[in-house]
Amino acid sequence: MSEDELFSNKGSNVYEIYLTLLDLLKEIGQFEVEFKKTSIHLLNKYSFGGVHPKKKWLDFNLVTNHHIEHENITKIEQVSKNRFHINFRFHSKDDINQEFLVLLKESYQLMG
Repeated sequence: MSEDELFSNKGSNVYEIYLTLLDLLKEIGQFEVEFKKTSIHLLNKYSFGGVHPKKKWLDFNLVTNHHIEHENITKIEQVSKNRFHINFRFHSKDDINQEFLVLLKESYQLMG
């Protein structure tokens, strides 16, 4: 699957959110992008984020080692004693706030 295929038939806001996230991540450090059948995995040695393009929004799955609270969280799954998968939903690039960026950086460093 390619980037174009994953974002075809999606709102332009969805791709804009994705590009904004990539730009912010470039400021944090180097990472790899793996295209899957329905998502994109972001890796710093291990996967720290998953991008799930939807028709009108973008779901972003973040890996953490603790439970967190945030207004954009739609689901929290504890996958082991010290691993949580936290799903954020973004309808616009303006939904990405400073609090999320701190969590993104923590996740990046955790999985590096």
